[in-house]
Amino acid sequence: MTWLNSNTFHNVCSFLLLIFGALGSYDWTSLGASPETALHIVSGIALVTSIVKLAVNMQRDGLAGMVKPQPSVGDAPSSAPPVQK
Repeated sequence: MTWLNSNTFHNVCSFLLLIFGALGSYDWTSLGASPETALHIVSGIALVTSIVKLAVNMQRDGLAGMVKPQPSVGDAPSSAPPVQK
């Protein structure tokens, strides 16, 4: 899967965190869960997702890469082929 890079993975994880955050406001009592149980489920998923995102960063950039300044968007290398005139 060439379309699945670390940036895509981070975006998918962030979207899932948004969805699970919204699920935290859902009335889980209709599913037989107490509000406390719902909070534990949603926060557990958010915690695991955040840990996985950090692990991906550590694997990709290493510990030193997590604290180095990031290049600005204009300086980032483009993966698109150059436009011919």
